[in-house]
Amino acid sequence: MNFIDIGWQLYLILFSLLVGLPAMIGFILYRLDPRWLKPLLWSVPACASLFLWSAWWLTRNSVEIVDNSMLLQAGFYQATVTDLSLPQSVIDVIPKDELGQYRPDVAINGINLPDYQVGWYLLANGKMAFVMLIGNPAEITLVSTPSTTALVGGNIHQRDLVAAQ
Repeated sequence: MNFIDIGWQLYLILFSLLVGLPAMIGFILYRLDPRWLKPLLWSVPACASLFLWSAWWLTRNSVEIVDNSMLLQAGFYQATVTDLSLPQSVIDVIPKDELGQYRPDVAINGINLPDYQVGWYLLANGKMAFVMLIGNPAEITLVSTPSTTALVGGNIHQRDLVAAQ
């Protein structure tokens, strides 16, 4: 996952919270008492480092298929889809514009930004699903088992073929 593939809004929010807000508080503290200058100057690299570490951590996304389960991790969120070999389990690749009832509607516990939809969502059909749509993929892999439903951006079958070569 590239740094640029994630929507800029997420980075703006992170930067505002981790660098902008502390800078404003620091400016107010400095205006109240100039003795705060030295500690505030030391806090600038700390806040910038925290922002860079957070941005790197959010881009650490992975899809791993191990034995009979799929491990999904996207930033703060992770899920495990088990029982992939059951007859009721379905793994389909659907064009993005044909999601229909599997379209993510409401973020229950997730991040809903343009080009970055990650976490637990209520789908248009009313089911709860783990959604991992990062960037603007043309295809979406739908993984549905009796216990869990997941939407992953891209074609995971194609990723497995590339990894095997």
